[in-house]
Amino acid sequence: MTASDFPYGFRIVGKTCEARRLVDAGAAFAAYAACDSRAQVEREAYLSAFRFGADFRELLESTGSTAGYTGLCFASWLWFDVDAEGDLPRAQADAESLAEVAMTRYQAAADELLIFFSGSKGFHLGLPTALWSPAPSADFHRIARHFAANLATVAAVTIDAGVYDKVRAFRAPNSKHPKTGLCKRRLAFAELTGPLAAILELAKTPAPFTVPTVAKTSDQAAADWQGAAALVAQESEAKAARRAAGNGAPTLNRSTLAFIREGAHQGDRHRLLFSAAVNLGEFGCSPALAVALLEESALDSGLAPKDVRRQIECGLSAAGSPSQQATVESPQIGLDGSTVQEPPQAAVGDSRGLGGQTCQQLTPAPLPAAGDVQAELAKLWGSAPAPNADRSDAPPAPARKCELAPPPPKPAAPTPPAGATFVYQDGKGRACSPSDCHCWTWEGGRQWYRVADYPPPGAEKGRTP
Repeated sequence: MTASDFPYGFRIVGKTCEARRLVDAGAAFAAYAACDSRAQVEREAYLSAFRFGADFRELLESTGSTAGYTGLCFASWLWFDVDAEGDLPRAQADAESLAEVAMTRYQAAADELLIFFSGSKGFHLGLPTALWSPAPSADFHRIARHFAANLATVAAVTIDAGVYDKVRAFRAPNSKHPKTGLCKRRLAFAELTGPLAAILELAKTPAPFTVPTVAKTSDQAAADWQGAAALVAQESEAKAARRAAGNGAPTLNRSTLAFIREGAHQGDRHRLLFSAAVNLGEFGCSPALAVALLEESALDSGLAPKDVRRQIECGLSAAGSPSQQATVESPQIGLDGSTVQEPPQAAVGDSRGLGGQTCQQLTPAPLPAAGDVQAELAKLWGSAPAPNADRSDAPPAPARKCELAPPPPKPAAPTPPAGATFVYQDGKGRACSPSDCHCWTWEGGRQWYRVADYPPPGAEKGRTP
């Protein structure tokens, strides 16, 4: 199959929780580039980062959702997301370094790259895949992540490695950022290296541009892509080997343990939290236990409470593939403790995550005994019997008891900053008014506060998200 067999993408007008609309990916991108009136660049909008074939079209048209898509994908542009929380000059310097390395390493001209100010806290860099013409594949997005991470390492910059989900929504060119009111504005390389104030001034208005056409190729880019593909193949083989060694039983990954202990850096925190939740979900881990294990480290890594809950919820859902897991009759339990009844065909259903993102609702795996999860945790924390305990001639190791920590204490009294914008959620994680809320926080807050512990601020101070 060739790139021409992958013409489809999706478009979102408004927040990312809005409907995914099937589009011709190339035409939609060109419309935003040209500031076509049909693109409505004055609104918040997103386009899919990857392109898809007929199977994706069938899924989106039949279900109205991208959830559960596992087919092939492709991209005409490989995107890099460069930002530094609260430090826009640093993000600008990193974007400049990344662009310079891309031009030098792959012999690309400055006008063959797509460089954007994102409209808020960072920059986006687009590298044309025509430089090496990669083949579409089911692992294209995973290879893209390794390729991008390698180039970022060479440039000694940090990128957001969590933007390479197969159905990732990426902010559309020239669209308006809802919080800053600034546009995702294309920049010439000279503008990127110029004064930051000038970039912010440019971003006040959209501007049409011509999408570059690249005819030359780069042997180095092709080699880097092959190296990234080899890493993905190694990861898949190692995962299969671990499962075979455990007779198909799930294994607690060391990256999961590392996240619980240490959290993650900014560029990897979304991806590693999601991955840890998927791994716990393979054990049939309850949502309450997953939150208890992952939430504190995720918040310490700088994620907002709603992002933490969304990633955990989506990760637990993604762990239970109906094609691989047996069906159970018990309903799922939501992160808020509510019961979620499964639809008749859970494989194609979807639900809204606590943060508004679409999360696939899948039939959960049969739940192992609670001790199975504890035993895996104990083993990786060094509490398991010594390796020779499995030998028939070795004396039996003393039994060890691994208990879960007691429930966390009541959080300290909230101290929102002056002028804070408050956010309220009901018992099912939906935005609501202060009078109906189950928990509340404020934009930039580190945690949610239960109404049972602390009453919410007055309605005159807040708004619903």
